[in-house]
Amino acid sequence: MDATDKLKRYQIMEPLGSGSQGRTFRAIDRETSREVAVKVLALRKVEDWKEFDLFEREIEVLRSLDHPGIPKYIDNYASEQTGEYFLVMDLAPGITLADRMAQKRPLSEKEARQVLATALDVLEYLHSRVPPVIHRDIKPANILLGPNGRVSLVDFGGVRLALHPEGGSTMIGTLGYMAPEQLHGAATPATDIFALGATMASLHAGLEADKLPRDGLRIDLEAIMPPSALRDALVRMLDPDPTTRLSSVASVRRALAEGGQPSRPKADEASGETSAAIATTGNEDDEETAFDVTEEVAQLAKVPAPFSILVWVWAALMTGAIAVVEAVILPVVFLIMRSSHHRRRRFGPGQLERHHRRYRRTLRRHRRALQEVADRTAPSSHGPRKRLPPGDGRPPRPR
Repeated sequence: MDATDKLKRYQIMEPLGSGSQGRTFRAIDRETSREVAVKVLALRKVEDWKEFDLFEREIEVLRSLDHPGIPKYIDNYASEQTGEYFLVMDLAPGITLADRMAQKRPLSEKEARQVLATALDVLEYLHSRVPPVIHRDIKPANILLGPNGRVSLVDFGGVRLALHPEGGSTMIGTLGYMAPEQLHGAATPATDIFALGATMASLHAGLEADKLPRDGLRIDLEAIMPPSALRDALVRMLDPDPTTRLSSVASVRRALAEGGQPSRPKADEASGETSAAIATTGNEDDEETAFDVTEEVAQLAKVPAPFSILVWVWAALMTGAIAVVEAVILPVVFLIMRSSHHRRRRFGPGQLERHHRRYRRTLRRHRRALQEVADRTAPSSHGPRKRLPPGDGRPPRPR
């Protein structure tokens, strides 16, 4: 069947949605009389060939996927006269979550958990492919909520060129829903986890993700959600750092399960109610331990009176001895150590050296005096020695 026949086969009806990469319409397959979705990409400029590459990638991805939460590929064709390209898919039932949000109908926590669980099933299928398929543009407009809570993920173009219809920036993803690492082109399963978390927060608050309150780089979930296991899991899904963010579907499910477990009461809150508090945790070992402690306390209560008196006397003596040590012995020891410290400070190395120098000068002075006396009284072979004037025997220094 050539392109002309296919153009006649699929009768285009009303539009379902539009984006920077094309428009999607509801159509009727005249051969089977069933409803289908037709995505149309119109090329009018040379620059549009980048969009055509992404359009072909979407066709290839959908051909390889088979999951009830993903529209199944049916056909594709082109019109040479108009320069339009067509992708035919199954029509996913339901309305987009963006339409529901526009109706001022935010999701309750129960509904949000159901949507999140079903969307995680779809992501688990995509991320388990080899290589993993990263959607990169999860948001309320690309999630359909059908009857019986069925969730469908649509639009696998992978790139959203405009942040808003009136914007001029070229960037992967949609502002508010895309992970920070998408700003420099990174895309991992954690990227989809972030976008899904932002989608859940947006649907629960009834606001677009870029309008949600922020605390630095983080979405301030405490301002829009009460404490719950869902909020705790979303906080970890929306971590701006991809290395500490929940990075897989399995980790998100564990976070939801762990958040639902009751926490053990604090010690100060459980004071006087140990047995009851341990019983609420459901831990049989802890209950047995509490029972043993109670029995030991009961046994201590049955101690004979004479033994109790001895214990009391011994405790009093020990208390008195400790008081004596604190009041008498410790101050004396402190004074001894302090006086020893002062003595060490008085005769430090510098002071001892000064004393030594003083003693050496005194010894030299006395030695010179003794030598002077000896020189005056010693006999000489040349006759009696001339008596020197008082002094050190040296001639007077000229002035």
